[in-house]
Amino acid sequence: MPFFIVLFFYITISIYQISAVTDALKLIFMVQSTFLEGVLFIISLFLTFTPFLGPILGIIGATFVWEWNILFSALLFFWPYLIGFLFFFFRNKSSKKKNTKNQTSDIEDAQILEEEKFK
Repeated sequence: MPFFIVLFFYITISIYQISAVTDALKLIFMVQSTFLEGVLFIISLFLTFTPFLGPILGIIGATFVWEWNILFSALLFFWPYLIGFLFFFFRNKSSKKKNTKNQTSDIEDAQILEEEKFK
């Protein structure tokens, strides 16, 4: 059941992102034709999930076309990077703590072996 909830929210966020990128491309290229809007929509399907280019275009679309606050539009597009950074930050700290314990136990083991050689 939680899988379907996560999938639903991911699809919903993706629809918002694709729409914002499409609106940004319409704003940049000043497109008024319905056919060209469809072409831009198809292009935005690929550009939305391109790292950094898609989120920047989406922020432009959400801020200038939808008139959102830039903070909320940045959160809409950069949430995967933010979560990844937080996971990396906390993982990095926990691995440093584990390495210090392993190094001290290795040093103690080496000292015991050295003492046994001289007996």
